[in-house]
Amino acid sequence: MKSNILNVLDLELSCYPNDSFPAGERKEIIEFGLTTVDLSKLTIVQSFSFPIIPTMSTISPYCTELTGWTEAKLKRQGMSFAEALRRIEGKHGGKNRTVVTDSDKELDAVRDQCQLMGLPCPFGSGYFNVSTMIAVLTGELRNLSLPEKLALFKLEFEGALHSGKDDSRNIARLFLAVATKGRIELAGSL
Repeated sequence: MKSNILNVLDLELSCYPNDSFPAGERKEIIEFGLTTVDLSKLTIVQSFSFPIIPTMSTISPYCTELTGWTEAKLKRQGMSFAEALRRIEGKHGGKNRTVVTDSDKELDAVRDQCQLMGLPCPFGSGYFNVSTMIAVLTGELRNLSLPEKLALFKLEFEGALHSGKDDSRNIARLFLAVATKGRIELAGSL
């Protein structure tokens, strides 16, 4: 680990019911949610949203209902995918910070889109999947929803589901609950 600051990542992607995209369109990232965590203090530092202007798909009503993003809102508030990568790498320690997610699919989606667009991935090799740790701790093989995972630690989801920024912040809260529990239990056994 190169830094005591971690990046907690959640993505929102363009979507259609049953993943049935119109001809010529494909799934793409429309928001990076990023929350920074200070591992030495076990605290959340800050949460960010990087909305992305879509170039490979349109935003369906289904996607708007799920994520809250409309095509117009993304065009007004968003940035290019390349600009979001530059900000993550330059201002948020990209390759020098371990990335925490609650799904293996998050980093795969970033790497796939970077490769497709000929852009360098802003994240390094340090990676932690909090859902894997929850499965190890609980023995639950079913993929629990984020609110269900939080409830295991007597936490409620805060914000709006399928908001990259809110989801990343809640994943950070979950990670901190797991880390805190581990530190307390290890300290008691040493």
